[in-house]
Amino acid sequence: MTDEEVTVERGPVDPGALIRSRQYRVILVFAAIVGVVVSLAAWAFLELVHGIQVGVYSDLPGDLGFDAVPWWWPLPWLAIAGLLTAIAITRLPGSGGHVPANGLGGSSGPTQPIELPGVLVAAVATLGFGLVLGPEAPLIALGMGLGVLAVRRAKRDAPEELVMVMAAAGSFAAISTVFGSPVIGAVILIEAAGLGGARLPVVLLPGLIAAGLGSLVFIGLGAWTGLSTSAWTLSPIDLPAYTQPTAVHFCWAVALAIAAAVVVFAIVALARAVARVVARRTVLLTTIAGLLVGALAVAFNRVTD
Repeated sequence: MTDEEVTVERGPVDPGALIRSRQYRVILVFAAIVGVVVSLAAWAFLELVHGIQVGVYSDLPGDLGFDAVPWWWPLPWLAIAGLLTAIAITRLPGSGGHVPANGLGGSSGPTQPIELPGVLVAAVATLGFGLVLGPEAPLIALGMGLGVLAVRRAKRDAPEELVMVMAAAGSFAAISTVFGSPVIGAVILIEAAGLGGARLPVVLLPGLIAAGLGSLVFIGLGAWTGLSTSAWTLSPIDLPAYTQPTAVHFCWAVALAIAAAVVVFAIVALARAVARVVARRTVLLTTIAGLLVGALAVAFNRVTD
């Protein structure tokens, strides 16, 4: 009997019945374990990146005898970051992670364990040396890869649906604390992955359990080690008090939203065009891209003081 005949004979799976089943409770327990493991790895990754940033841009200039950070200081480091990223893309499995121009939802599937070294090399190089700003995509990849690894170790013939659930739970746990709340991270991942309909509660419950335990692990590690998460968390911005909206405010909001959409579409189109060009000579052009980013940073710093 084929898989299609089995599906027709048994009928579609009822998400409510699945959630109430004993097997799903086992999945929830396993998701909690995955959440703890992933959060430990994510915390170590973030602290490593922060330590490299402080060492390169705060400690090393003084150790080399400079009274202040030279204006040209970012240029060699960002070129090195571009070179290491290019090596990860061309020499290691996984091509260094997803293509940023395609967005967080542009990946064809969860990150596989064999792809994690390449993703982490590219992530540590670009984040540690200051080539990019945010750790969200590497954390999602790290969480997915470890979630897949855990379920494959526990059950080699695990169904693909279970693998996807554990990959999602791992990504929830990895990104939860960056945004200061497990719920915010969950909403972002739901939007990025396009989850919805009957699949949503099946994936959401293990993900929230993993994210909640991940948050506790992050808090506990911060208190135990004395290391602050303020260097890499995206806490709510302290904005001035807002009185009340007026018609003028709504008009400005609509105009700015349209302008932002146009600018974003232009940036994405430019990024995809650049990605196609860089793919032809990845090592050389990615290194040059790092230098260009450094030049932009130097120019911005010199102009704005």
